[in-house]
Order: sequence, then structure tokens, then C-alpha cells
Amino acid sequence: MTESENQKPEEVEIRRAPKVLPMALTGAAIGAAFAVVLFLLIPEANRSSANIFGLLLLALGSLGLGLGVAFSIIFDLTTSRRAKRALANKVTE
Repeated sequence: MTESENQKPEEVEIRRAPKVLPMALTGAAIGAAFAVVLFLLIPEANRSSANIFGLLLLALGSLGLGLGVAFSIIFDLTTSRRAKRALANKVTE
């Protein structure tokens, strides 16, 4: 008997998991874009300095990053419930 005949099939879980980093970076980019739009909507007379732009960028970019991570975790939890099970043989080369 060869090695491949001795191996028993194992049960594996097949599911699609979202990538956290791209979703986090997308959320940060959306937050940064929102900060730029919000900064441009402030009337010129009410803008105190350019520091407000940096603060808006930091705050809304971080908020977007956090929301992107939260969305990907929630999406991962909902898709893990629809995972399929299959039998697979281990292949060694």
C-alpha cells in the first residue's frame, strides 16, 4: 500500500473570508475624503488655521479605519454561518 492509500479524507470548511486590511484602508480613504469635503465646506472666514484640516483628517480617517475594520469583522461573522463542509485528501509533494 502506498502513502496516498493510507490517508483518510478529512472534513474541511470552505468559506469566503473578507480581507481586513483592504477594507480598513478603504474606510480610511473614505474618512479622509469626507474630511477634505468637510474642510472645504467651512466658510473661509470661519477657518482658524490649516491645523483644523490636519485634525479633521486624523479624526475622520481614524474613524473610517475603525468602521472599515468593524464592517469586515461583522461581514466575516455573517459569512461564516454559510460555510460549506467538504471531504478532502491531504496532498504532499
